[in-house]
Amino acid sequence: MEIKIVDLPAFKVVGPAYHGKNENNEIAQMWQQFMPRFGEIENKVKQQIAYGICDELDADGAFTYVAGFAVTGEPETPDGMVAWDVPAQQYAIFPTTLQTIHETYAYVFQEWMPGSDYVRATGPDFEYYDEEFDASVAEPKLYIYIPVISEDVKVAV
Repeated sequence: MEIKIVDLPAFKVVGPAYHGKNENNEIAQMWQQFMPRFGEIENKVKQQIAYGICDELDADGAFTYVAGFAVTGEPETPDGMVAWDVPAQQYAIFPTTLQTIHETYAYVFQEWMPGSDYVRATGPDFEYYDEEFDASVAEPKLYIYIPVISEDVKVAV
């Protein structure tokens, strides 16, 4: 698996939010309900690039997930949606598929990160669905972005 490290500027995502443990596939259901509403989001940075922002992990394993699109400026937030600010920071990028996303997360935290020169930084991680993402194919490709900081930087701070 080819891992890339990139620095990204801050950006804002607008879309519906879910908070829970996703025990009954609520996130996939949310995406299905959201798809007919894509056009309601104003000022999209790119029409075909979507995000799944993940943050606010509770002690009981619940988390907040926002499905949406990056936007410019301060567009109006449609009913039932939120605007979520993603801070500028460094990310490790992991290619995956919808079918292997859970295994990829396990790999990141159980294998890659312990053996790398990076630790997880504070802030949200996210799924990145680019122009080539196609949910109708057997294994649609997407990317997981994990906020990281170099061990050297952490020690120096």
